[in-house]
Amino acid sequence: MKIAIIGSGIEVFTCGHRLLDKNSNLEIHIFDEKAESGMYGEEPGLFAEWPLTPIDWVGSLFSQQPNEKSTAIRYSWFVKALSISLAERGANLHLKSVVKNIDSGIIDFYGAGYLAAGQMKFDDIIDFRDNDSNEVWYGGVTTSKTNIEIFGIRPDQTIEVWSKKENIEGNFIQKMEWRGIDPQCALIDRINKGIDAAESTKSE
Repeated sequence: MKIAIIGSGIEVFTCGHRLLDKNSNLEIHIFDEKAESGMYGEEPGLFAEWPLTPIDWVGSLFSQQPNEKSTAIRYSWFVKALSISLAERGANLHLKSVVKNIDSGIIDFYGAGYLAAGQMKFDDIIDFRDNDSNEVWYGGVTTSKTNIEIFGIRPDQTIEVWSKKENIEGNFIQKMEWRGIDPQCALIDRINKGIDAAESTKSE
């Protein structure tokens, strides 16, 4: 059975892993418009409990490996680790690839992957490209203590913060902007979105 997953978020990779857990013989193709899965493009990485996925879904996180004091993880590193381990399980990643059209299970695409352009037919297509939220949150990464209410401590001891205020005060080594409902549960919600999509897909 041949399944396509379209999108760039963490839900794409948790969906792929869960599908392969259900049926290791699936042929999975991921269409990602980004040039690289993870390592850039930060989003909320706050969590209440680790691990967030089965351990064997995650490759090495190096300095970003959470410990007992961690309440946040660098989102881009987490996505990268999940994508590497998914590729090692045999998934096909079409990076820098844009899906132009989907019709009767056929994906029409162009990009820079090993198949630069063309059409492919799939038994099922899971599309994660929609984002309904218009709420804007402003985030930052700092090494200093903060009065901002929503924050998490990363394994490297940097602090990730999120606020509805555009001009957040403090000395930041990085600033971020994200659209969504609540940065405190964004990470686990997106992970579960991918798992739920895999569970609702026929993969026999």
